[in-house]
Amino acid sequence: MRFCTRVKAAGYVAVLLALLALTSWAGGNHAHIKSAELVLRDELWTLDADIDVQFGRALEEALNKGIALTFLVEFQIIKPYKYWFDDEVVTERRAITLNYHALTRQYLLNYPHQQKVFDSLADARRELGTIHDWRLAPHTTLEKNQAYQAALKMHLDTSKLPKALQLDALGESDWELATPIFQWWIKESPR
Repeated sequence: MRFCTRVKAAGYVAVLLALLALTSWAGGNHAHIKSAELVLRDELWTLDADIDVQFGRALEEALNKGIALTFLVEFQIIKPYKYWFDDEVVTERRAITLNYHALTRQYLLNYPHQQKVFDSLADARRELGTIHDWRLAPHTTLEKNQAYQAALKMHLDTSKLPKALQLDALGESDWELATPIFQWWIKESPR
């Protein structure tokens, strides 16, 4: 009987530790790329991706106090060589700025040449993590029957924060938000 109570106690401790780990993870910043795909549309290679973005308390508070958060989305296609350096075929960067307008109580996402307005932070985060029809390169950029490697990442650009916050952000996990690099292979089919 003592063995059963020890097993139960160990089980309770394991569950408690798992809950503590989960709540500490849920309280911080988190971002990961769920999917990414290169699609040929109207003779152009375009990118579609789905990124899960979660803000911790520090980022939410800064945003609600009027501090704009700038995110960089970086995409690259390389042609790997066996005995030489890889060839960069496409390298693109896009800056997206999220800020809160206190007067209207709305969140604004500023893309190059476009602005979108949201009533809730959850909707703005969802849109921030959605990339659709990002036009990258003409279809002739990729050679037929050639394998290419694509890579995508997104991160908070702390260099765009106010100078006082840049010092606070150095080495602080509250200000770190970056996806791991998401890589996949592209095989251009014959035309």
